[in-house]
Amino acid sequence: MPVYFFYRSRATQLRFGSSLLSLLIFLPTACTHQPRVEAFETSIGQLTQDELTRRFGYPQRLKRLPNGTESWDYEFLSGQSRCVGYRVYFDAELRSQRWEPIACRS
Repeated sequence: MPVYFFYRSRATQLRFGSSLLSLLIFLPTACTHQPRVEAFETSIGQLTQDELTRRFGYPQRLKRLPNGTESWDYEFLSGQSRCVGYRVYFDAELRSQRWEPIACRS
């Protein structure tokens, strides 16, 4: 009986240890929103639409403007679950030109 108790206790320790390890691995990634926002801001003016979607994903909203160009709206979490919104404007060659802050909708 003590062997079974030790074995069960060891299995519980292994489950707890693996859960703790998972938490320690994912915790730093949950707190890395701010560098992503900074990288997004500095990349505008340098990246095309394709490059932007590869690095930051698809936008939440797209809009074709009367002059034939597009604007894309992005929303990111920054800091303590604070939403930061951006509207990115593109030229006719699909290169990002500038961004402006917008209110988050979600």
